[in-house]
Amino acid sequence: MNMLTYIIDNYFPRFLSWRRTSRQELEDTDTKILDALPCVKERKFVPVGEDRLWSVTCNPDNTGTPILMVHGMGGGLGLWTMNLDALSKNRPVYAFDLLGFGRSSHPSFSSDADEAEAKFVDSIETYRKEMNLDKFILLGHSLGGFLCASYCLRYPEHVKHLIMVDPWGMDTRPSEGTRRELPLLFKFLLPLFYAFNPLSMLRAIGPLGPVIVKKFRPGLAETFAEKLGDPSIFHEYIYHCNAQSPSGEIGFKSLTKHMGWAKQPMLERMTAIDPDLPISFIYGAQSWVDRNSGWKVKQARQSYVDVQILRGAGHHVYADRYNVFNSLVESIASSVDMGELPDLDRRLVKRIHAAPSTANFNSVVSEESDFQRPMGYPDENEESEMKAESDSGEGDGENLQEKEKRKSSVSL
Repeated sequence: MNMLTYIIDNYFPRFLSWRRTSRQELEDTDTKILDALPCVKERKFVPVGEDRLWSVTCNPDNTGTPILMVHGMGGGLGLWTMNLDALSKNRPVYAFDLLGFGRSSHPSFSSDADEAEAKFVDSIETYRKEMNLDKFILLGHSLGGFLCASYCLRYPEHVKHLIMVDPWGMDTRPSEGTRRELPLLFKFLLPLFYAFNPLSMLRAIGPLGPVIVKKFRPGLAETFAEKLGDPSIFHEYIYHCNAQSPSGEIGFKSLTKHMGWAKQPMLERMTAIDPDLPISFIYGAQSWVDRNSGWKVKQARQSYVDVQILRGAGHHVYADRYNVFNSLVESIASSVDMGELPDLDRRLVKRIHAAPSTANFNSVVSEESDFQRPMGYPDENEESEMKAESDSGEGDGENLQEKEKRKSSVSL
């Protein structure tokens, strides 16, 4: 950590009582979220060596294959608010705050990428042992997707299906002419990310922090309010998660180079994952994450890989179109329960992707026979059609470009 970052994150805020946060305020906000979720039957700290992970268990008595959910950078288990109830109807669901994030312990991380990655993955494996999980579906978003893939490289015997949701850290940094366009605010923040810890500026601006957080994804806060009743709870949660003393974000920065690209991209390592382990990718059509990585993995692996792209969703695909996302994940999980590979028919996929954001799975799927064959690698015409549909915003009741004007798509 450089000296200026250290001053910003420690002496400057403390001297002026600058940050409007505390561990108690984070706990209070977290409690508001969990109290709104009937599925949560257990909430506790789980020991992982000298540290602890804050964890929730949903409907542990259900008999379906368990799902273990791993959030992304700058988040916490509360970001699964729109998913936990739905996904735990037939199975137990487990979620935790990653080491260094949210209410979990905030230890020091090495600046070495290998050591930082191993520390994250070791904590997940220790958590698995403490929770007596043997076989499960592993689902990770963004940084969580990267870490889930890393976990599968070391412990594939415990994972029955890997679901990578808009995963960060897949590919190498592209050349100038081929880079996917990033949101304007993200472009502005990247140099600050490179100079300091990723969230140092949020802490440095002190009382302005909560105000700035309210500008992040107002549409996402409105979505969470459907469960929580008040959009401010989402803003409070994001602020208190990220205004704490940095830890996980330091570990994340150790994994990066060139302003946010992975030092050791996961794409070139995916072929080393056990070929018997099925993999599904779920991307948001309007996300800044390059979904071509999913297709590349599908081409490179001689085993099951499926790629789904949800129209009308950005990086936070699990919330932007939560009903459709939940339906897709449940269809994958149901196949795992039956000992089969997911077998989504192209016609079904098109209907799911074209459905309004508020549609549920049962209203979209009319016949079980729609599950006939897996979605294969798209030919040139199909890929062009998908891109045209994504760009036009058809099938979602509102032009997607207009949606994106209302919502910033900066990653958390």
